[in-house]
Amino acid sequence: RWQKIFMFPLWSKMAVFWNKMFLTIIVLLIVLFLDAFREVRKYSSVHVSEKATNVNSSAFDHIQMKLFRSQRNLYISGFSLFLWLVLRRTVTLLTQLAKEMASHAALETQVNDATEAAKKYMAENERLQE
Repeated sequence: RWQKIFMFPLWSKMAVFWNKMFLTIIVLLIVLFLDAFREVRKYSSVHVSEKATNVNSSAFDHIQMKLFRSQRNLYISGFSLFLWLVLRRTVTLLTQLAKEMASHAALETQVNDATEAAKKYMAENERLQE
């Protein structure tokens, strides 16, 4: 039943679109990850922190807030990128498994048919020898 559902021609047309969307999302996640990494490096440097402490405490708090936000963005984008790649690999493996199971079922029916034919011919051969 699932084979019939997933073998619609509509899915193959959508697959091309979704492959492009997948690559677009991967590129977007990589750009966001690199931007967040750059922001973390910018706000976590000791040089910026020393300047902020010399000015006043509210500037230091502001820099710490920006550092927290950049770290949060780094964790979110990195984890999203990782999960997106894991999801893609899982879908690929499940697709390969489904194809192999279908080919295995086809080969099993072929083997069963060949075995039945061989038994039939052996029985007929024995009958002719008698």
